[in-house]
Amino acid sequence: MSLNLLPNQAKFQVKKIRAIALSRKIMITFLIIWVVLVLVVLGLEQGEKWWLNKQNMGYKLVVADYLQSSPEIVTSQTIKFRAKLLGKVLADRFEYADAFKIVGTAFDDSIKIKDFELKEKSFFLVSVVVEDNQTMKLLENRIGEINFGGEPAIKKIVIKSVVFTKVEAKWLLTMEVYLK
Repeated sequence: MSLNLLPNQAKFQVKKIRAIALSRKIMITFLIIWVVLVLVVLGLEQGEKWWLNKQNMGYKLVVADYLQSSPEIVTSQTIKFRAKLLGKVLADRFEYADAFKIVGTAFDDSIKIKDFELKEKSFFLVSVVVEDNQTMKLLENRIGEINFGGEPAIKKIVIKSVVFTKVEAKWLLTMEVYLK
């Protein structure tokens, strides 16, 4: 830059030099701010990547541990489920065993139970064979006694069919037995 020492020109050149210096300061300040911002953004990005990698490694360790122990967990849960299911089945079977016992012992030994079938939880269909009139009266009396509350475990007995065979001289009764 060349200096012209004329007073008019000198004032103008001083202002020009000051304006150039000011613009350089502003440009350098913006450049420094821009470089600092770029460095901060890059630092944050690198910090985020580092933190994300650290979290990802922790996640991978947990997943690997889970996958390693998952068959044991599934087996354990399956065993627990099956044990509960078996417990419920056994509890029901013991109830049914008691119900079968009640129905099997409800009548005198002279009355032959041909078969009995569980229709519902407390409802049985029972077939009985009676060989003579005396035993038939005994059966009728026992049914009346049960229907009037003589047996605490049996609610009522309903006779559904009665068949008498002349050839064998036997009575075949089909009854519905309702338990309490």
